[in-house]
Amino acid sequence: MISLGLWIKDGARVAFWLTSIEEKKEIPIVEGMPELGTQTQIIWKEQFVSGVETPLIGLFISLIIYLIFRIIIKQRREKAVHQG
Repeated sequence: MISLGLWIKDGARVAFWLTSIEEKKEIPIVEGMPELGTQTQIIWKEQFVSGVETPLIGLFISLIIYLIFRIIIKQRREKAVHQG
């Protein structure tokens, strides 16, 4: 559930993890005179953005934990039947 929440918080992107994001900024070619034209400046920021792997890994780990607990409970029941 936590991994699904993190994925949704980051935008529920059906893509892989990102470690940096781009930030586009329009700056004038001649400072103070944007009417003469602008150019796009791309600034890269270091930031983790989760992808579709996040809920899949969470599901996989949850499934493993569930199976381990199921095996432990089954072994305890079998032990109790043999002892009792």
